[in-house]
Amino acid sequence: MTKSTKTLIGIVVVLGAIFVIQRLTSSNSTTTTLKPFAKIDTSQINSIAIDFSKNIVMSRASGGWEVTWPVKSPASMSQISMFLVRIATNPTATVVANDLKDSVAYGLVSSSPMVMLKENNGKSLSFRLGNITPDFNGCYMQVKGDKRVLELSTNFRTMAGQSLTDWRDKEIFTVHLSNIAAADFSVGDTLYHFFKSDTLWKVNNVAVPKETAQNIIESLLDTRATGFVDTATHVTNHLMEYGITLNNKEHFAGTLFQLSGRVCLTNTATNQTYVVSSMLPQTLDQSLRNLHKIYLTRVRS
Repeated sequence: MTKSTKTLIGIVVVLGAIFVIQRLTSSNSTTTTLKPFAKIDTSQINSIAIDFSKNIVMSRASGGWEVTWPVKSPASMSQISMFLVRIATNPTATVVANDLKDSVAYGLVSSSPMVMLKENNGKSLSFRLGNITPDFNGCYMQVKGDKRVLELSTNFRTMAGQSLTDWRDKEIFTVHLSNIAAADFSVGDTLYHFFKSDTLWKVNNVAVPKETAQNIIESLLDTRATGFVDTATHVTNHLMEYGITLNNKEHFAGTLFQLSGRVCLTNTATNQTYVVSSMLPQTLDQSLRNLHKIYLTRVRS
């Protein structure tokens, strides 16, 4: 065998070895990339169920979304929108394990958070959420019916883990000041009757600056809930009562009261009781006192 032949055989052997190593390396390092939400149309989702320490069900309603379990309440549109946008971005996922026995290592057990999405056409997707990834940017998940463990490129666990209060709408009043014809505030034995006539405002039939009247009413309308009281409550510790009459003659009312150290507010328009800022009754009371002192008392004298 000539020297050149030996050299050629050596080159072939080396190239063959390199080819085998590359194939083995490629086979072992290949990562399967998936799109677990690819077949979900967020515009068609009409139900979201999240079982994360507490089962929460939200359904699409006319004009928005509502929580239907464990209470019936308007849902937070901003929270729902973020949730749906997260799905609509169609995040990628990589397979990190192929065996069910490996699930526990990724925080995927029978008690792990479960999410179910349903569309109008009956199509659904259910998946379990495991631990957050070490970089906190993603989380592990397992699609129902698939034994593979996926590493999702977005942290769905933190979003799905929001409390019931977080999923509920914090807006108490949906009316605008321009829709209000009259407003009443009752503090103790004193009644303040706000009445709008054209562009003028009167309180107890006394003309007051428009800004003064509107600021007091808006301080109530701009109030947002910090929590909710879902059990039947017998209101005893009254702080203030209010009533609002709209231009179309619709009327709603409620009470500010204290309950277990919290300030609560009822609204007959929603039939709900909200926890609000402890400063609200003080702010309203002080504003009404100032109005009485500056405008109402001076007119009488």
